[in-house]
Amino acid sequence: MEASYYWLISITTETVSVALAKSGDPDSIASLGPATEWIPGDLDSFLHSVDISLSAAAEKVSLEPSQEPESSAFILPPRWIGNDGKIFPEHLKLLENLCRSLKLKPLGFISNDEAFIESLDKKDSFPPSFILLNLGQKEFSLSLVYLGEVKKRFHQQLNSEFTPQDLESALVTVRLDSALPPRILVVGHLSPSIVDDIKNYPWIGKKNIETFLHLPDVDAFQPEELFTLYSHTVSSQLKNSNSETPPSSDQDQALESSETIPQDIDTDKTEEELPPEESSFPSELDSKSELEEIAPEELGFSEIIESDSIVLSPPPLKANPPKKLNFPKLSLPKLSFPKLNLNPWLLLPLALSPLLLLIPYFLIKAEVTINYNATEITRDFNLTLDSTSAEVTKSSIPVGKKTFDLDFSESLSTTGQKETGDKSKGEVTIFNKLDKIQNVPKSTVLSDLSGKKYELLTSIQVPASSFNLATGTITMGQTKANIIALDIGPEFDQNKDAVLNFSENSNLLAKVNESINGGSRRQIQVVSAADRTKLNQLITDSLDSRVSEKIKSESSLAGLMPGTLFIDKKTLEFSREVGEETDTLQVDVSLTLSLFQIDPQQKETILQTLLANDQDFLNSIASPSDFLFTFTSTENSSQKSVGKLTVTGKTLPKIDITKLRQQLSGKDFSAAQKIIDSQPQVYDRDIIIYPSVFSFLKRLPPSEEKITIIQKF
Repeated sequence: MEASYYWLISITTETVSVALAKSGDPDSIASLGPATEWIPGDLDSFLHSVDISLSAAAEKVSLEPSQEPESSAFILPPRWIGNDGKIFPEHLKLLENLCRSLKLKPLGFISNDEAFIESLDKKDSFPPSFILLNLGQKEFSLSLVYLGEVKKRFHQQLNSEFTPQDLESALVTVRLDSALPPRILVVGHLSPSIVDDIKNYPWIGKKNIETFLHLPDVDAFQPEELFTLYSHTVSSQLKNSNSETPPSSDQDQALESSETIPQDIDTDKTEEELPPEESSFPSELDSKSELEEIAPEELGFSEIIESDSIVLSPPPLKANPPKKLNFPKLSLPKLSFPKLNLNPWLLLPLALSPLLLLIPYFLIKAEVTINYNATEITRDFNLTLDSTSAEVTKSSIPVGKKTFDLDFSESLSTTGQKETGDKSKGEVTIFNKLDKIQNVPKSTVLSDLSGKKYELLTSIQVPASSFNLATGTITMGQTKANIIALDIGPEFDQNKDAVLNFSENSNLLAKVNESINGGSRRQIQVVSAADRTKLNQLITDSLDSRVSEKIKSESSLAGLMPGTLFIDKKTLEFSREVGEETDTLQVDVSLTLSLFQIDPQQKETILQTLLANDQDFLNSIASPSDFLFTFTSTENSSQKSVGKLTVTGKTLPKIDITKLRQQLSGKDFSAAQKIIDSQPQVYDRDIIIYPSVFSFLKRLPPSEEKITIIQKF
């Protein structure tokens, strides 16, 4: 059987992958595109992801757009297919849009677990039994297969990374009465350790959980192996369909009226009518595609009909040739014209005048702007920024040290409350009951009958009392003194002649002369300890933004790592102390700061060293200006900073610009756009002709030197 090529499109609920498959002897995968994520239910996202993977697969074998095969086979998630073997309408709409947009002719479809059953059934003499585990990034599904039949299916979303415990719980849920088949096949998003984790998991010997009778065999299928298996399944059915007995003439007519050709494909131009350079593959695929569309049921796939599949249109009807009509011949009178003697050289400019229309074509220039879906790279590296080093390594990067002064102020409203006021004071007369002089020191305490206390403002000496025995009277010694209340408040005011007693001397007493007054009380706002703490925190919180403003204001500070901030000197001057009366507390800050600075000239060397083994970086075009370095330190000093360096950036796909200009030269806009769209990761393009007065030509200049290509994200 001569080799034939077709697109093999494998779809999951998260990604889509496209391979260029060969159906022949032997079957093989000519090239494989990357697994590209898509948004479930989004037609544009689905189409775009398929186009990216398909274009990458075509580019690997240098396949021109005109050489790409039209036939395609689909590997679908089991959840897309109903019990009646038909694709659910919401998923069918995705496939219909895909086939119409990319002009693909569907050969048929099959679920991924059924593809495994058929492929393994061909290898083994006994119907296979196995557990198919399909891992995604945020979900997983499994199919339980007994003796070549899918008995149960299970699907679950993941809240964290997949573990063997998730598989065990799923198997306990779906298992039948009989023992589980001791063979686990793992496909999909394979982390480096997941297969070993499943193999080493304690499947047997548990008291309350019984899954396997003995440890299962675990096999993982990498993308190339997986697509090889799928291609064997599809090619096997293609061979079976080709070996069947050709249909009778009635059958031919029936098949002719049910060919699976999408409505939007031009059926007026068949493959036989294409010139050889548009219908053949390059030398490494040196064979004309022999895949012909046949009824899906002949492939073993579910039937695709108008109600639940891609809408089909019948082939165009051949129109009957128009009947020829005979008209009588008419004879016109013969006229004679005078002969003119003209110099033939005078007719040369007239003959060359059509060539003048081509002159603008050789004068124009073109600017082609291509917008790509950039490859985003984010990588973390644990390393040291060292101001004493000069060599870039994977564990150390040389940096410079930049020191600068930063002065600013912060303020806030105070929240402390304090009671303040004036003390009552006045003059009293102190009486001595004893017949001897009494000395009373300053601050001696007096009190009234209610317990309000006062103190002497000065030390005093009270004369002794005298006795008159003749009259029987005693005259107490007395002196005047000033007193003041021990606390604030108007309640300490006293009226004239009020009596006060000495707390520690009952032989003394005092009487208010005029009055004791002037006491008052009020609430005021003061600085609290919490206000000062909050202001300190406000300084810390605003420091990063102020440092960023400082960096932006000085062009010489490019390449600074804010995460390496080190305070060499810090001075804080508060406008009030704790307890002082004020409505606003302000602090003047004076800092001497140091930051480590990466030399922009070393940025490219740093990227090449740190990303030396990163395939996303190596397989793309990277500009150091499109990368950003951020550093989070765990340990800072004046000379070094230890922590995590995060490298983020965008890269363009590697495109041979010289070859692309050659392909575009002389092409009309329609052909040029198809060539551009065949490049990987392209999502938009624009072509401008200069001078603009010749933009009506809608064709690129024939000289590739006059084509400028601008690549953008």
